[in-house]
Parts: sequence; structure tokens; C-alpha cells
Amino acid sequence: MLQNWFYLLLAIGTVLSYPTLFETKKFKVGIEYDGSLPMKGGSDRYRHRNNYEPFFVTNTVEARKGFVITYLEITGIINANGELDFNVVRGSAGSTQLTFQLVSNNTDFLTYSYLSYGIREQEYKKLANIVTIPMTNEGSNLGINAYGIFVLIFSVMNIIINI
Repeated sequence: MLQNWFYLLLAIGTVLSYPTLFETKKFKVGIEYDGSLPMKGGSDRYRHRNNYEPFFVTNTVEARKGFVITYLEITGIINANGELDFNVVRGSAGSTQLTFQLVSNNTDFLTYSYLSYGIREQEYKKLANIVTIPMTNEGSNLGINAYGIFVLIFSVMNIIINI
């Protein structure tokens, strides 16, 4: 009789301790600037019954008055065997509105959270007007340096072996 109770407890413990497997995906759009401040965020959870058809969630993020969105961080959680895609539908970094879309497939739920960061519009205009000078390609110099390092390592190994 005690052995039956032991098997029952073992079966219950096995079922309850079976891990639920989730996958977390993180997406980021835009560029982090030094003075970026958190603007607006949100989160939600959706369940859908037919997990073999894509499930679409579209959100629009707006910046506060006088600010622009510099970057957006999105975190999505789905089943381990599911798929999650991220698309920017409208807007970009430096605009006052940004619309993004999450598409989940082969999963029965989608949990997501997002947080947008922004800076004042005048500061962004100053940063956007900075002219960058393209760097020249120094690929040949890299090959010479790598060859020199290889020869140095080979000669040191040769000296150690001969000692």
C-alpha cells in the first residue's frame, strides 16, 4: 500500500515539475543617444486558439509634445516552438510616431512589452546634422599585420620547441 502512494506522489511530482518552455525574443529599432529618456511603454498578452495561422498585433507609439522617438525596445514571449517576427510599419527613428507589428505563428499565446525612448526635437536636429566622413578601406594593411603576427607566433613556438 505504501508503495502505491509512493508511485502516486512520484507521478504527481513528475507532472508538476515538467518545465513549460518559453522563448523570449528582443527587438530594437533606432539608435541610443546619450540623453535619451523613457517616453512611453506598454504591454499586453493575447491568446489565440488556432495556433497554425499567423496572429498579428499592431501598435502605434507616439512621442510627447516637443520630443521625437530615438529608439524602441520590444520584448516578446511565445512558446518555445513558435515563431515571432517584428516589422516597422510606419515611421522611423527621429519621428513623432512609430507603428510596429508583431506576427506570431505556431504558438497559442503572445506576450509583449515595449518601451520607447526619445529626446527633444531640437537636440535630435543637431545630432542629425552632424556630417560623418567615410573611412577609407584599409583591408591590405590588415592582411600584412595578420601575416606579421602569424610569423611572430610561429617563430616563438619554434624557439620554445627547440629549447
